[in-house]
Amino acid sequence: MKIAFDIRGIDGDRGGKGIWTANVLKSILNNDRENEYYLYTNKDWPNAYKHLPNVHVVNIWGKGLLRGIFWHWRFYQSMLRNKIDAFIATESYIVPFLHDPKKLKVGLVVHDLVAFKSPAKHQKKATWIERITLGKAVQKSYWIFTVSQYTKKDLVERYPHLRLSEKVTVVYAGVRDAFFKRRDANRIIETQRRYNLDPDYILMAGTLEPRKNVIGALEAYSLISPFNQQRYRFVIAGKKGWYYKKIFQKVKELKLVGRVKFLEYIPDEDLVTIMQGARLFLFPSFYEGFGLPILEAMANGVPVLASRVSSIPELGVDAIHYADPYDTVDMADGITQLLDNQEYCKHLVDKGYEQVKKFSWGQTAQYIINAINA
Repeated sequence: MKIAFDIRGIDGDRGGKGIWTANVLKSILNNDRENEYYLYTNKDWPNAYKHLPNVHVVNIWGKGLLRGIFWHWRFYQSMLRNKIDAFIATESYIVPFLHDPKKLKVGLVVHDLVAFKSPAKHQKKATWIERITLGKAVQKSYWIFTVSQYTKKDLVERYPHLRLSEKVTVVYAGVRDAFFKRRDANRIIETQRRYNLDPDYILMAGTLEPRKNVIGALEAYSLISPFNQQRYRFVIAGKKGWYYKKIFQKVKELKLVGRVKFLEYIPDEDLVTIMQGARLFLFPSFYEGFGLPILEAMANGVPVLASRVSSIPELGVDAIHYADPYDTVDMADGITQLLDNQEYCKHLVDKGYEQVKKFSWGQTAQYIINAINA
């Protein structure tokens, strides 16, 4: 069988979709020698799988308008020419929206429904495209995968007439290998110095965009005691997304300059080390389809404060401290409790180690292959 993947998101500064695709694909390709795999991209990609004879990288070039709808149409036509049997759509709903189900079987991966649930907190262009294409893409796809039970529920409720409940398979993310590697104290200190970090800090990681509630986190941090602010700086690691300028304005408004440090997107190896040196990990999102950084923090033995919304309780269960993302006082109280109560933190960390064991890239990859081969 010939199986195609859209791998545009796995290069460079990966977001959640890119991380999911890269790790599921890695697990599939390292274990499946029977099927042929075609990996489609729009850039030069250093093929990590060139030693595998059943893996082929296909470049579909295009600039300007050719990177838009026309690129997706050329991508689709290339799959038809290559007689692809199954396409796993991990990045976009456009080809699933365009395709003829009689000519190509599509496995649609739905990460979230933020374009419908929180459109004001999503990128305008992405919201517009997703709202136009998702319904038809879901209707025409042969398989549908969601990354959480919560996203499955959202999808089923969004399109009740399609009766999707039996058609959707939940395929969770796992934890990247790098996040299971413990760093020694010297490595942590060296990395902290390289990024000009104090030894103790509160960490938040994710794209600077409204949905991540960075402004709410800053307001909560401003409410904790001056002593804890002095002792624990607030480190925010993530690339600039949309509407990020308001975040920097809020730092000035709250007079937190010097107590909040922003790090641009950093390599996984350094992020792991910085995470292991953190006193606390914050994840106060308004909406998530999954919430991968929560698992990664738990795998690294860092206590987590996160929102009790969307998919997050499904991941964290009783291994995190929950707070209302719309209530900065509630968040501030949670931060203070975690900073001041070592015994409570140890309890959460121990629970976190057990919770992480339930998630595996290998298991997710197997679900997908089993669905395709059924």
